[in-house]
Amino acid sequence: MNLKAEENPEVYTYEMMEEDIEILQKVFHGMVKAESAGETPDGRRVYHLSIGKKGAGRHILINASIHGREYAASWLVMRQAAQFLKDWEKDETMADDVMIHLVPMVNPDGVSISQMGLEGCRRPETRCLVREIMARECRGQEREYLRRWKANGQGIDLNRNFDAMWEAYEDGVGEPSADHYKGIFPGCAPEAAALIALTDSWPMERTISYHAQGSVIYWNFGQKGELRKKTQEFAGIISRITGYGLDGDYSLLDPAGYKDWAIMKKGIPSLTIEIGRETAPVPQEQFERIWQENRGVWNGMLEYSLPQN
Repeated sequence: MNLKAEENPEVYTYEMMEEDIEILQKVFHGMVKAESAGETPDGRRVYHLSIGKKGAGRHILINASIHGREYAASWLVMRQAAQFLKDWEKDETMADDVMIHLVPMVNPDGVSISQMGLEGCRRPETRCLVREIMARECRGQEREYLRRWKANGQGIDLNRNFDAMWEAYEDGVGEPSADHYKGIFPGCAPEAAALIALTDSWPMERTISYHAQGSVIYWNFGQKGELRKKTQEFAGIISRITGYGLDGDYSLLDPAGYKDWAIMKKGIPSLTIEIGRETAPVPQEQFERIWQENRGVWNGMLEYSLPQN
């Protein structure tokens, strides 16, 4: 099996991910199924991989790269998926009655813009909008500006497009932008709508959102009681595996993210895990360290998701 994700490429593209998904389906036939959860404004698929046994009673969601420049997260979760499938092939009891729902690249349009600039835009209308935003906002080198692009192809920051204090959130831009613009209503971006629909389709026990950067875990959105206890316990387990610190001061963070919505509206213990250090896009030289820190996360997540009284 020759996966691009296992080669630690400097730039892990949407096309590389598609190739890897196809390989995983062929090699692990019956153990992984890929389908489209939705289509992006620039004509790409938001892939949903179901990894586990059909008819499983327990469901966990993992998503990555909701921000364009954070595409290292897609590389990581695809490598995690490959390792998990190899381990599961050796021990079929490992994922007994559990289905992992993986959305490895929530924002493929934003990823492509960050990686390839205007050449990453497939449709003329996307390229035109990105040019308009860049003309309004860019004060330096255009390539560096686009390299740090976070939004989708509509200029919506997908992690500000969820119904979790969305109305109260003042994004500071008020129009399509490279980051922070929250959109005209929660879930108006098709990628966010796809993630919402997927979460609503299954009784998710836990969710993890992989971002970059900071090597920190965010777990708090003001939840109380048993939900707070379970989320904090979950965060503690993942912290011990990764070595990442915990940050519970949500008052300093922008709201309306996926993790916030999953906690606030769905009552699901949910984490945001930030990989990498100092900058995004995350440099390739950090990849092996990130892999060693995160290779045990899926198994740890399953251990925590054992039946509880």
